[in-house]
Amino acid sequence: MTTPEPITSWRDARFDMPVSRQLERYNALAAKDAAARARVELVTRGSYDPARHGADDRPALTVAEHLELLALAECIARTVRHPAHVHHALQAGASWADIARIVDSDELTVRRDYLRWADDQHDLHQSYPHLGMTDDEHAAATARAGQGAAEA
Repeated sequence: MTTPEPITSWRDARFDMPVSRQLERYNALAAKDAAARARVELVTRGSYDPARHGADDRPALTVAEHLELLALAECIARTVRHPAHVHHALQAGASWADIARIVDSDELTVRRDYLRWADDQHDLHQSYPHLGMTDDEHAAATARAGQGAAEA
């Protein structure tokens, strides 16, 4: 397998490869990093045994690889932590308290982030009518964000 060009920002990873490939590359770099760190630790402790642990060298990640690992981690996190998941959970009947607990936040922050996302989706729809939220969908999302807010 040839080594791909390093990903230099989370946006590059987001647009250049599907999340499944991002995960594969992230796992490969993380495994390489763990193996190199483990070998250094074993050598430092004096317990490295080439017969048991393998004689092959395990080079540390380069600076570019560390940055790529960081970029991939950020892109994966942003992809799988997409605000639409909150929207879908709310539509399915989840409460704001449930969502805040799951994402380890408070209801006010979760509601604010949801409203910001809904506003962005509505703005997107204004420019691209086949995308984002319609006026009615945006009004429903805004109302949903305000439901029970007085108790929160």
